[in-house]
Amino acid sequence: MRFDELLTRPDGPAIAEELAALSRPARYVLDGIHQESRQQFWQFRVDIDEPAQTWTLVRQRAKPVSYREGVLHDPYDGPHEVSFARSMASSPVVRMAVPKLMVRWGRGSESFHPILVQHVGEHSILLTFEHHEDPAFRTTLVIDERDGIARRLSEYGEDTIITSVRTAEPDEVLPRVRFAQPTDWIRPQY
Repeated sequence: MRFDELLTRPDGPAIAEELAALSRPARYVLDGIHQESRQQFWQFRVDIDEPAQTWTLVRQRAKPVSYREGVLHDPYDGPHEVSFARSMASSPVVRMAVPKLMVRWGRGSESFHPILVQHVGEHSILLTFEHHEDPAFRTTLVIDERDGIARRLSEYGEDTIITSVRTAEPDEVLPRVRFAQPTDWIRPQY
């Protein structure tokens, strides 16, 4: 991977593939928080099994959304058939578990592409992305080198932070999600 050097749009797809090689496909349970402003936030849990091509997103104060057997079950739009990759289009939170499916690698009509890849902390990679029509419009993504899962996404003045990741057995039944009110700011563990 090309660290600490400026990249161009054509470099993006190769960077995505190199990062995809870090992934360890399994069933993962991710807990996190999405902060829209200083006062507005919501917590979430993602249960995703890339090999089985299933996922469930439980958000605080919202109805669950899930994808199973080729069908996206959305309480607002109803069920409809769609591919695993396309099922995540409306949920960047879910895509954090599979960063190669994010629409920011400069492939085709994607608006963003990576311009800088850096090491941050002990086991993380920080990516800075630039919008192709406005080079001053930047976003960042932190990916954990140990499992290839994104831990932080900062874009549009909002932050999404994965606070915990664990593997789960394919047949494990998860307990009902109980969100605890945050008492302090989320300290990064890079």
